[in-house]
Amino acid sequence: MKEWINKRNLGHYVKTLIVIILSIIFYKFMDNMNGLYASISVKMETIINVIKPFMVAIMIAYILNPIVRWFELELLSRVLKRNGKNKYNRLISTTLIFVIFILIIVLTTALVLPRIAVSIKDLTSALPTFIDENESNIIAWIDDLYTNDVYNIESELQKNINNLFHKGSEIFKAGLTNVLLSIIAATSKTLNILLSLVVSFYILIDKDKLLKSAERLLRALFNDEKVNSFKKFCKEADNTFVKFVIGKSIDSFIVGLIALVGLYLMKSPYPLLIGIMVMVLNMIPYFGPFIGAIIGFVFVAFVSMTKALWVLFFLILLQQFDGLYLGPKILGDKMGVSPLWIIFSIVVGGSLFGVIGMFLGVPAISVILVAVKRFVDKRLAEKNEIKCKK
Repeated sequence: MKEWINKRNLGHYVKTLIVIILSIIFYKFMDNMNGLYASISVKMETIINVIKPFMVAIMIAYILNPIVRWFELELLSRVLKRNGKNKYNRLISTTLIFVIFILIIVLTTALVLPRIAVSIKDLTSALPTFIDENESNIIAWIDDLYTNDVYNIESELQKNINNLFHKGSEIFKAGLTNVLLSIIAATSKTLNILLSLVVSFYILIDKDKLLKSAERLLRALFNDEKVNSFKKFCKEADNTFVKFVIGKSIDSFIVGLIALVGLYLMKSPYPLLIGIMVMVLNMIPYFGPFIGAIIGFVFVAFVSMTKALWVLFFLILLQQFDGLYLGPKILGDKMGVSPLWIIFSIVVGGSLFGVIGMFLGVPAISVILVAVKRFVDKRLAEKNEIKCKK
């Protein structure tokens, strides 16, 4: 008995017992993974909702900073004939830019949105006309499906009708609650927007102080070489983002303006709505212009298929002009990113952050690739240096 329970066997049994216990713990952990994931998701969503106004404020301040800087260093310093770094220049330039920014938002809301609303109303009213004009084709197609019953349509329709009547009362009861929740949500979003504007205003005013404080903190935590390397990387990233955002915005504005004028000259329906959609979607590389052309074609097709084909042809020509001439002239050479990485950045950015992620994915992947290249070059240089010493 003593020989059987020796140290080797005892150690083996202990290891086996530990493996069994760890396996049970792992199984229980995986079994409760859904609840844990749901709990973490709720907490993360709460945290994101709390910090979202500040994230939006940082983004607004970052976008407006080049314009504020130009006002501060170029315009005000010449008009007031004093040093561009004067603290009052920053306050005056920030205030002026915010007044202009808010005026643009108000004017856009007051002048453009009503016209877009009219276009959307006309579009929705054109849909029944389109259906009436193609009623015979639609009825023939439905009769063919119903006769053949390829997709078991009769039973599916009956099931959906029963579900609709069953849920009708529930929807009606929940209507008032949904309206109240919508009002609360709209009020909350409005307050968040106002908070973001106020915070971004103070970020722009105290930008230099905030950057100096951040640099002091980094130098307290890391050595000077790492801090200087990080500052160089941030400067490169800033140049890449600013160049892309400003250049792409100008390019998209010109493309949208050309589309708007061209659609008006072609007497196309909904020219303002389609022109704005072309301008906004053009901000998304590769996919955006094609989506804008397809949407424009579909909208006009409700009124006239012939005009829709001409609109599609015009928008495709405009895309080619933008891709081959206008875009390279404004943005300069390509950002050094292959089409594969561009598509990857658009897909990943869109899945994580929506339309904004699709737009910012390209400069983000460009910055990441530059950082990876610098890291690889540094490691290879260190290895070559070690080999030379040997």
